[in-house]
Amino acid sequence: MAEYVERVGLVGGSGAAAGIVFVHGTRVSGAYWHVQLAALSRQFRTVAVDLPGHGSRRGETFSHGEAMDTIRRGIDLCQGSAAVVGHSLGGFLAMDFAAQAPGKCRGLVLVGCTANARGPSAWPYRAAARLLPLVPQQWLVRRNEHLLARRYSTAVIGPQMEAGFGFAALGASWRSVFGTDHASALAAYRGSLLFVNGEHDWLFRAGEHRFLRASPRSRLLVLSGAGHLCNLDRPVEFTDAVQEFANELEPTPGSEMA
Repeated sequence: MAEYVERVGLVGGSGAAAGIVFVHGTRVSGAYWHVQLAALSRQFRTVAVDLPGHGSRRGETFSHGEAMDTIRRGIDLCQGSAAVVGHSLGGFLAMDFAAQAPGKCRGLVLVGCTANARGPSAWPYRAAARLLPLVPQQWLVRRNEHLLARRYSTAVIGPQMEAGFGFAALGASWRSVFGTDHASALAAYRGSLLFVNGEHDWLFRAGEHRFLRASPRSRLLVLSGAGHLCNLDRPVEFTDAVQEFANELEPTPGSEMA
């Protein structure tokens, strides 16, 4: 059973096991990963962070520096190094963290984030980052809850519904990753990489081949029939892929697989 650690998020599994840190995307929280946490905490130390402005930290202001510190605190709960799984915004932040502290990232699983966050392709997101904060948050939350409840069962989305949604942080969080050529930056990362995309996530699949070419130790998994929230659309396949990837990594010195 995962427990909440202040200014980090949900933590489960044995502290002696190899670690996996999960970084959520826009508006959601560490609870977004509850299916993966339930399955993987039996073998791994699992940490699902709440980024500033999200989940239990919705009252905080989002900043890129605090997001980096949050990921670092999560990894510190995993003997100082871990595989890092990031979705969408969380994937871009995971890439930024790996560029700062590559030795702490045993491997990266980057989900729904093979799109360029700079140049003309980023302009639709820049516009949304300006406009969406002008829309009443209550309306955004209600609309978001309605769409998710129609698409997913309570077993899949229920814990995230209970944790709530952090639309107030949307503008600042998106702006924090704009302007970086993440594909080029990944060329310097020497750890293993797994890109995971939903088959129908066309916007975020736009640059997947460029990301693959730039990353010397990467491979791509496309989940059939899935969209941007591919770990919710195909939870079993996604969880199995993360488990297989983590098991292929070199073990953390001194770790014992639970």
